[in-house]
Amino acid sequence: MMNISRIPRRPAGYHFASAVVLGLAIVGTGGSSPVSGQSAVSAQALKPCELLTTAEIQPLTAKESVPDGVSSSLQAFGSATCRYTWGVGVDRVKLDVNVYEAPRMFPGMSPDQINQRLLQSVRAGTADAVISDVGDAAVFKVDSPLYVSATASSRGHILAVHLDGLDALDKKDQLIALLKSAVSRL
Repeated sequence: MMNISRIPRRPAGYHFASAVVLGLAIVGTGGSSPVSGQSAVSAQALKPCELLTTAEIQPLTAKESVPDGVSSSLQAFGSATCRYTWGVGVDRVKLDVNVYEAPRMFPGMSPDQINQRLLQSVRAGTADAVISDVGDAAVFKVDSPLYVSATASSRGHILAVHLDGLDALDKKDQLIALLKSAVSRL
């Protein structure tokens, strides 16, 4: 008789993706730092709202004008985000630009290990893809037709650009172009 575990096996890159999602959940909630008195971290100093211009983001929408982004950071976690939101109801779109300090996000891992984890997060048989010529390693990930992301490791940081809205998957090339622009300004 075979002993088959009922616990499903997780695909390669699951833990990396989980860490990114956890980081985004923390940043997205706008939580405050539980540690007081800490000095500013480089993710905060990067000012993620300065990594992309509204003119670069504007091609994502033909109907609405893109307002300035809203910045937030979690100093204790070495992360900062800039959120751009436009539209209403089912036409509402969110674009998040997230910057994380890679050593804080993945303590004890070398830059090569972090890059490898990022590349391993690409799932075969999906629209996920490795992006060449961006940072040290970069990927495009599809969570659903409405939620996609482009993530790169560069200069000790993880930079992720997430698009949430109708037809997000159709904007793959535009999202990758935004990632390239943002990485070039790190």
